[in-house]
Amino acid sequence: MQAKMVRAGREGCKPVQLTIYGTNTIKEAVLSGKLRKTVYASEKKWKNGLIDKDLLKLIKAKSVKIEIKNDNIFIKEFGKEAFIKGIAATVEYNEKQYEELFESKDRRPPFYLILDEITDPQNLGSIIRTANCSGISGIIVPKSNSIFITSSVANVSQGALFYVDIVRVTNIARVIDDLKKRGVWVIGLSADSEGDIYSMDYNIPLAVVIGSEGKGLRRLTISKCESILKIPMVGNVNSLNAGISFAVMAYEVLRQRTYNKKTD
Repeated sequence: MQAKMVRAGREGCKPVQLTIYGTNTIKEAVLSGKLRKTVYASEKKWKNGLIDKDLLKLIKAKSVKIEIKNDNIFIKEFGKEAFIKGIAATVEYNEKQYEELFESKDRRPPFYLILDEITDPQNLGSIIRTANCSGISGIIVPKSNSIFITSSVANVSQGALFYVDIVRVTNIARVIDDLKKRGVWVIGLSADSEGDIYSMDYNIPLAVVIGSEGKGLRRLTISKCESILKIPMVGNVNSLNAGISFAVMAYEVLRQRTYNKKTD
C-alpha cells in the first residue's frame, strides 16, 4: 500500500538566487551543471594570476563564460568576502519535492536526515557537506523555524549543496510517520538517552533526526522516533554542536555499511 502523500509546502516557490564564491564552490557548481553561464573574476586577482589555474581550465572546458570586473564593482555586487576569494557567480537553487526523495535507484538502503529546527546557516552548510561525503539520500527540514538555503549555506557547504536533495515540509511529525510506513527506521539523537549510537546495526533503511542546539529534539519528535540514541562522551562538556553530532552518526553508519563488509 502506498504511503499517504506528505505536503512539502512548495506551492508557488520560486528558485532561490545564490551568490557563490571561492574555488571549491565554483568548481562544484560547474561540475554539477548548476553553473553554466558566467563566472566573474576581480580585476586585481585576475591580473596577479591569483585565480586557480585548474579551475580556469575547467571553466573553459565546460564553455562557461568568464568576465573580469572592476574591483569596486565586484565588491558591490558580490561582497568583500567574495573579493577575498577573487571569483564569484550567481546560480539558482531549485527546491525539491518530498516525493522526489524516493525516486532514487540506489541499491543501498536509504539514509535520510531530518533537521528539527536548525537555524544556524553555518551548521546547515557544514551538515550538507558531511551529508554528501557520507552518502545521505536526502535532507528534510521544516518549513517554519528553520534555516533553508542561502548564499552563506551554499558557500559553507563548499559546493556539496549541488549534489544533495533537500526538501522542506510543513510537519516533521507527519514525515516521521510517513517514513515509518515506508519501512524506514527513525532514530533521534539525544544526550539524555541510555543507549548509544554504537549499539545498532545500520544496514537497514534509516532516518536520523537532529535537533536544534539550544533545545534539542522537541517532545513530539521524540515520541515519534523508534529509537533515541546518544553519542558517548567522557569530557566535562556533555554536548556537541549539531553538525559534529551528525558527522559522528553519519560516519558510524558509513563504517558499518562499507568497511564492515570488507572484513566479513
